[in-house]
Parts: sequence; C-alpha cells; structure tokens
Amino acid sequence: MKLLEITNREEWEAFQTRQPWAQFTQSWAWGEFRKNRGCPVKRFVLADDSGKWLVAVQGEYRHKKFGLGYWFAARGPVFDSTVDKQQRRPMFEELLQKMFAQGKLPRCLFWRFEPIIQPESGERFVPTRFQRSLALNPISTLRLNLEPDEEELLAAMHPKTRYNIRVGEKHDVKARLTSHPADVDRFLKLMSETAARDKFVQHDDSHLVKTFQTLASAGMARLRVAELNGAMLAGNMEIAYGDTVTYLYGASSHMMRNAMAPYPLHWDAIRTAKREGYKWYDFWGVNPELKSSIFYKPSWEGITRFKLGWGGKRTDLVGTWDLPLNLTLYKIIFFRRLMKAS
Repeated sequence: MKLLEITNREEWEAFQTRQPWAQFTQSWAWGEFRKNRGCPVKRFVLADDSGKWLVAVQGEYRHKKFGLGYWFAARGPVFDSTVDKQQRRPMFEELLQKMFAQGKLPRCLFWRFEPIIQPESGERFVPTRFQRSLALNPISTLRLNLEPDEEELLAAMHPKTRYNIRVGEKHDVKARLTSHPADVDRFLKLMSETAARDKFVQHDDSHLVKTFQTLASAGMARLRVAELNGAMLAGNMEIAYGDTVTYLYGASSHMMRNAMAPYPLHWDAIRTAKREGYKWYDFWGVNPELKSSIFYKPSWEGITRFKLGWGGKRTDLVGTWDLPLNLTLYKIIFFRRLMKAS
C-alpha cells in the first residue's frame, strides 16, 4: 500500500461523497474553511497497489505555544465502505506510520482523531497507545432515515412532535431558505439570544458567518428561517453533503413561543432533504442514552428530548482519541490543564 497526499478537489470529493453517512467535516470545503481560520490543512490517502483509495484523512493543524500544537482530524479518518471492519485497525496503523515517516508535517505534540466507528460493533479499532480525550464533536447523534414516505415519517414521531407541527401550521408559520445578509444578521442575533437563554457557549459571529459563506459557496450550507407576520422566530443552518443533511446550528426567539416555530421549520427541512434525494437528516448531537456516561450533559437534556421526538436512531461513536508523539510531555501538559480547571 502507498500513501498519497491529495491536492485535487474532485478526486477527494468523489471519495468522500460516495461513503455512507458522509462527514462534512472531512469535505474539501470544510478544509478550506479551516484554512481561512488560520489552520494549515493536509489531506492523505492510503491506497492499494492498484490505486484504489482505502482510507482518507483530512487534518487541520491547531497552533499552540512553543510549537506544541496538534493535528485534528474532525470525524476522521474515513474508510472506504468496501473495507472489512477487521482490516480497519491495521490499515489505520499503516496510514499513521506512513504519514509520520513522510516527514512533511509540522512538529506537533499529538494527533487527534474522531473515527466514525460505533462501539456496539465490537471492533477493537483504537490502538492501545491512544489516549481518550474530551469530545470536540458530538459522540452521540440522532439520524433520521429519509427513505420512508412522509406519512411513515410522521407516524414514527412522538405524538407531541406531530401535534406541535400542526400548531405551527395553524399559526401560519412559514419556512423559507435565504442567504440575504439582513437575514443572516437576524439569525446571528437569534443565536446570541438562544445561547444566553439556554446558557451555552456559542462560536463568535465571525466564525458563524465564515462557516456559512465558505460552505454556501460550495453549495453545502443553507440558512432556513421560520417567520410569522414578518418576525423571524427560528432559524437553522444546515449542511448538505454526500447522502446527509446535517442540522448544525439552530436558534429560536422567546417571542410567540406558542407558535411552535422550530417544529414546522424542521419538518420543512426534513421534507426538503427527502425530496432532494438525501438519505439521512442528522440532528448533530444528543446526549448518550446512559446518564452514567462521562459524555452526558444535563444542559443537553431539553434539546435531546426535542430531537428524539422526531424519531430516528441514536448513533453512538467511539469518541475522540489522541495519539501523543511525546507521551511524557503530553501527560505533563494535560495534567497541568486539569489542575487549573479544578
């Protein structure tokens, strides 16, 4: 097998988009977005002797002091769907060995990976020298299969979700797609309002705008808003990639809460994704099923209930893992951070 560094967008996208449950964070456009945020990006592929791509990884370099930055592969690596699961760990090991031997990467303290591997598969994917890390992207999500017809999708929802869709429709809440700068500004204000109300930390406006602009120019990002009498009551930023539409960011107003605007908004997004031929609607993050999980967040209980109401299947992943290149230094630095946080 041989390692290839990929600089051709079309080849990269052809591989990524044909994989089931395509990951937008491994898309070419996401890499370009991260470059615009100051992170060098590299893309590598392990191919067999015939040139067939077996596994691909896009990594971004996150700068830290004293040259102790790290490489982060968000929701990567990505294996070709034809690779047997028993072959993925040795193939991953070979990918790593060849990447490090190539000597083209900036000095770093560790590599961080988020493999798309489900723990219930019984696969021992993560090598023993890896260290578990706090999850950067959700370790659990909810995916709605869009193949059933609309009546079947409605029947699979929680009764309260179906009821709230009808409430929104009775209030004449209208959903529409937009990219108008004034609508983007209103959405950002809604995001700030939602973060303050629900007590979570959100990305700054420049990050959100750059995400939208970069991915929209690639035909991936879209802003969907729900309005009543000209007032924006809710909004979603969606990412369409491969076979999946992902609900990445959402916001809602405190005004006219009885109109249930988020419900007709999501129902419009789901129906649109289905009509366009996408297979999955990914709600991008819910709590793990077990409250005893270290990744369970009490602050996510409300949003998890909302998402579970749409039906679909909870999907758990093995999480975020670090490969230290200097284990002693890695442990010293992370121990100091732990002490500062305590």
